Amino acid sequence: MTYYSVCFAILLAFASNYPITASAQSDELREVTGLPFSVDQPVIYGQVTFRGLSSTDNRPTVHVSLLVGGSSVERMKADDRGYFYFLRTPRNGSVLLFEVNEVEVGRQVLMAGSGARLRQDLEINWPAYRKSAQSKTVSVTSIYERISKNEKLFAIGTAALNKKKNSDAAQAFKQIVDSDPKDFVAWTELGTAYFNEGKISDADAAYEKALDLMPEYIVALINRGKLQLVQNNFENAIATFSSAVKADPANADAYHYLGESYLRIKLGSKAVAPLNEAIRLAPIEKADLHLRLAALYNAAGAKDKAAAEYKLFLQKMPNHPDKDKLTKYINENIK
Repeated sequence: MTYYSVCFAILLAFASNYPITASAQSDELREVTGLPFSVDQPVIYGQVTFRGLSSTDNRPTVHVSLLVGGSSVERMKADDRGYFYFLRTPRNGSVLLFEVNEVEVGRQVLMAGSGARLRQDLEINWPAYRKSAQSKTVSVTSIYERISKNEKLFAIGTAALNKKKNSDAAQAFKQIVDSDPKDFVAWTELGTAYFNEGKISDADAAYEKALDLMPEYIVALINRGKLQLVQNNFENAIATFSSAVKADPANADAYHYLGESYLRIKLGSKAVAPLNEAIRLAPIEKADLHLRLAALYNAAGAKDKAAAEYKLFLQKMPNHPDKDKLTKYINENIK
């Protein structure tokens, strides 16, 4: 996955959640997924379409990721008609991240309402997108060309990862890197499969191989940094996340985990700036970081600053279960 952004102006419309009968939804979802659905099956789904795509243009590759709390919990490739779906309950504040040809084109914060199903469509002006993409220097970290066999294996491995079948995923990605040792993206995904299996040394070796091949590959940097946090290897984690920040200064996760690394070694003063930058880059996805900052300020005796962070948090998450407790703290300490 890549996080290099293209101008949001190319996004023409996000459809909002709208009423539809249960039977119509079930028929529609069966068409989208090819799967039978019960009436109460929770799902987030939609379609990405391209306005102005000519018959001579190669159809763009679309990936959609579901982010919860700023972290990707699932990523899938849209089908040939542009349909995507996640068998998950819609939650307010979750985010759909859209990529075209491995380049991020935008994000949509979900407003789930009260239903178990939510449809979010995206229409892209293809001529405007292509012009915008060509006017930018797209990093080679975003693209890796594979032979057909390896591309199929990559799809199998990705699907297995999404289903938490990590052993199957590792097997698929291992076949790819055995066939093509230069595929830094497959090395990264192999590392993640190993990481999920608890094979820490194997995961670290796979991430290291990916970064040897492509030192600025943001996914490998962030995942290796997370692995180092799990190992309590905080100094190396700081170095890794610092490299991630340099590789992609617009990546909120890089700043988030850099700040977290500083907190782990009790350098709260150094954590403040990256945590605030993460919030600036992803104000809804990273709203929980206001709570981290508030706890930091409260421990330092700066209760007015802690109250200010709680206030900012409740502005974004007004229905949080701890609203009453946080409001009481704000009223007692805000200046």
